[in-house]
Amino acid sequence: MAEVQASTHSGETAQRFVEFVMMQARQASLFLGELPNPQTGQSEVHLEPAKLFIDHLEMIREKTRGNLSHQEEEILNNVLADLQVKYGEAARSKANPT
Repeated sequence: MAEVQASTHSGETAQRFVEFVMMQARQASLFLGELPNPQTGQSEVHLEPAKLFIDHLEMIREKTRGNLSHQEEEILNNVLADLQVKYGEAARSKANPT
């Protein structure tokens, strides 16, 4: 059975949650070409894995609805909105290369 998080650790848990969200966002940004590939130094767009990380964040938002602090919810929503816009731009650019 799952244990309930002790309130004495809520600040630490909130920090880890934000770090987790940001780690997922960095991975999505990497695959959207926003960050250079650490091995090649080049920006590369890979839409499928980027979408996977975005979908993971959307799932986390759904599963944690009503259980996040205002700050956690705001960070998650802002990160998702930003990534969704960047994904749309990357998809359009890939479909219509100049």
